Amino acid sequence: MNNVDLNLAITVKLTRTTMLIVLAIIFTIITVRNESKVNNSHESNKKPSIGQTVIKVFPWFILTFLLMAILNTLGAFQNINDAAGFFKNGYKFLITTALAGVGFKIQLKDLLTKGIKPIILGGCTWLAVATSSLLFVNLFASYVG
Repeated sequence: MNNVDLNLAITVKLTRTTMLIVLAIIFTIITVRNESKVNNSHESNKKPSIGQTVIKVFPWFILTFLLMAILNTLGAFQNINDAAGFFKNGYKFLITTALAGVGFKIQLKDLLTKGIKPIILGGCTWLAVATSSLLFVNLFASYVG
């Protein structure tokens, strides 16, 4: 694999990761707005605050990711022996654990009883990722080549 291919792969992965952060923030804002509308329509003494709603719905691993990215950019891990190997192995372990957890939670019966909407959503998500990746690769290849 040459440097252009490696740089392209890294750029695509970082772009997707950055977009996940933006999407998490957008969907947190949408959820907070929807929760506040629901809470305002119900006369209840026990309304969760905006902060409680954010704490409940925001994926907090994103803050850890951002913190680690900032620390890496500042060079905090340069003086640690084999930090790259540690994080590479940790990444493999954690992503495998997460995928196994998702896989163990899925039951075929649930897929069949939920209807076609989740399958269509998954297909649309896959199509969007595949299309945007191919578009980016073609644009990058024409720019480099």
